Amino acid sequence: MGFLLGAFGKLMAGRRVRDLQARMMRVQSKARRVTRQIEQMSKNLESMKKMELNNLSSSMQFANLMMPGMINTQLAQQGIGTTNQTLLNGMAGGLNANSLNQQLSTEDQAYMAAFSNMKTQMAANNEMIISQMKTQIEEKYENMNDIMLEPLKMEEDSLQTEKDSLESQIQIAQADYEACKKMEQADAKNLAPNYTGAA
Repeated sequence: MGFLLGAFGKLMAGRRVRDLQARMMRVQSKARRVTRQIEQMSKNLESMKKMELNNLSSSMQFANLMMPGMINTQLAQQGIGTTNQTLLNGMAGGLNANSLNQQLSTEDQAYMAAFSNMKTQMAANNEMIISQMKTQIEEKYENMNDIMLEPLKMEEDSLQTEKDSLESQIQIAQADYEACKKMEQADAKNLAPNYTGAA
């Protein structure tokens, strides 16, 4: 009787081991696919964020290049202006303000002071705007990461839980298989005919 129970149990346990192993392969394959999707989506979102930040940096550089012309226009509208070439060359070349002041008239010095003040103010405003826009871009992509990646990450976690469960089930099924195999082998010895004539 033990032989039959062992043989039947071994058959059923072996089938269960194979079924569980097949399920494990499917789950592992799906988990790898989900992990690749997460990596690819993260990479795409990071690339898009970098592109937006680079565009923002380019806009800042362009604004800085356009700033002197904008300041001149605004000062001219306020009735402050100069045609002094020394001043224009010096400011364009970044000369020291003290050395420039020695070469400039009172009108030119007033213009230079107004220009410098307006440049400082506009640069500060630009920095503040760029900083705000950068924060908005960062927050936008954080939200996109949450919205687009969270379902995939939840699926990845679920698959990992299923893998852990299957590993435990496979170990139990393999232990059952080995136990049934030993039972079959032990009872087979008892069923073997005794040709020694011993009682």
